[in-house]
Amino acid sequence: MLYTTRITHAQHPCHAEWMLLYEEAFPASERRSEARHLEALADSAFHCLHLADAFGFVGLMAYWLWDGLVYLEHFAIVPARRGQGLGHEALKMLKDYVIVEIEPAEDSEKVRRLAFYESCGFLCLPQPHVQLAYQTGQPDVPLWLLSRPAMNDEQVTRFEQLYAAGPMRYRDRA
Repeated sequence: MLYTTRITHAQHPCHAEWMLLYEEAFPASERRSEARHLEALADSAFHCLHLADAFGFVGLMAYWLWDGLVYLEHFAIVPARRGQGLGHEALKMLKDYVIVEIEPAEDSEKVRRLAFYESCGFLCLPQPHVQLAYQTGQPDVPLWLLSRPAMNDEQVTRFEQLYAAGPMRYRDRA
């Protein structure tokens, strides 16, 4: 059974552990600087969760919640705990429409990531998507969008508008 703790500020007891996995799991172009992350924590639409079970910390989840839509921005399970069903269990907590970005499936790790999301009911969307780099000096990242359930063009356009107005406000700019 997974337990979640919402992290709302830098002094939260789980924050340092969360940030360590965040920095290990995501390249600089796909994660915020700590200063910008702390700014995002103050946004009521942003949910930063520490995931644990009876044995301790197992992963992190960061998502944006807008009326009827969840954008799963960051999700990682501690490497030693992968393959134990924890990712599936964590994703079951998310209701409504859920959208996630992943890197194109161009190597075995990325193919496994796509297969994991598909096994959780996500479908690859045909619309192109580029994530603007979160940190200055990093490249923008072309990504695939996946959703559960499938989203139509109008819903994806709505997501892109919310995405630009929400998460993209909290990135470093040149």
